[in-house]
Amino acid sequence: MPTEMNRDEIDDLLTTALVGRLGLIDEDRPYVVPISYAYRDGAVYCHSAQGRKVQALRSHSEVCFEVDELDHIDRWRSVIAWGHFEQLVGADAQRAMELLVDRFRPLVPTNADAHQGAELGMMRTLDIPRLPEAQATLGRPSTAAVVFRVDLHTLTGRAEGEW
Repeated sequence: MPTEMNRDEIDDLLTTALVGRLGLIDEDRPYVVPISYAYRDGAVYCHSAQGRKVQALRSHSEVCFEVDELDHIDRWRSVIAWGHFEQLVGADAQRAMELLVDRFRPLVPTNADAHQGAELGMMRTLDIPRLPEAQATLGRPSTAAVVFRVDLHTLTGRAEGEW
């Protein structure tokens, strides 16, 4: 029988899961995308290429975020959280990128056959982030990735089985 998770259990799953699902509104339609992230102090930090997801986030900043873990049909846990999107720039974006690099560094292969620069290649964002208004100053649109935070304001979790 599923039970409610307490805040420590919720934070544990948000800290350890590798992929979350970001629910947002794209124009007038629901849109859910998987996303890698880092979790710290009640916020989810992410990066993304320019595109549909970023455009939707800028249009509707309230989002839903979900993570889950399934060990067996009767041993699982899931967290759903609601929050507010905020694009990060400058030093805030740099700190968020450091969180992401630290979070995913253990997953980058270290053998000789590994792709050179894979650790930073997954996050080509150091020339970021330019807000759309910077386009006029720079004379060209930003093609760089966007770094953002989702401050989570409402969290709920359920689990079944012993964790």
